[in-house]
Amino acid sequence: MNGIIALNYRAVLWFAKQLGCEDTEIRTDLPEQQFAAASSNDDDYADIVGYSQAAGLGNGAEAVEYAETHSLKFKKTSLRRRGIFGRNLAIYYGKGDSMEPTIKDGDAILFDTSDTRILDGVLYVIQVDGYANPEFYVKRALVLDGGVYFQSDNPRGDHQWQKPKPKVSERHPITVIGRVHWIGGWAD
Repeated sequence: MNGIIALNYRAVLWFAKQLGCEDTEIRTDLPEQQFAAASSNDDDYADIVGYSQAAGLGNGAEAVEYAETHSLKFKKTSLRRRGIFGRNLAIYYGKGDSMEPTIKDGDAILFDTSDTRILDGVLYVIQVDGYANPEFYVKRALVLDGGVYFQSDNPRGDHQWQKPKPKVSERHPITVIGRVHWIGGWAD
């Protein structure tokens, strides 16, 4: 550029992209680089643990290992906006088809285990049959005058959830594990 055109941040980024390298390999003294480095700091992110636990969406779902235990990073500002930063958050993975199109098989499901108050129309991770024989599902709450029920978004996808199930049941009690706040999966 022979000193005629300044090698500013925008130009450095363009050259770095063309050369397949980091912008700091070309130049390191630009103020924009300092700002970019500070804004990508790991302190801006929260690690949310993903468990080796499937949350059934479909027929005959069992609490079996589905994915390696790991963590996903979420922007702290995003969690704060949602009002869930610092809460007891976890991630399970969907298995089945009864919550399609909302949740698909393999989607990551972020939920808050400290929020178990039931609101109509909200998604929850629930446990069926109590703690003796745990089966975890993700279902939508249906609050009626007669009580609280949980249902599938796609009842045709699951023969066991074609009708809403009551929260209070002698044979199959339902416990709310946490409220679903985020679903991540592949776009079609």
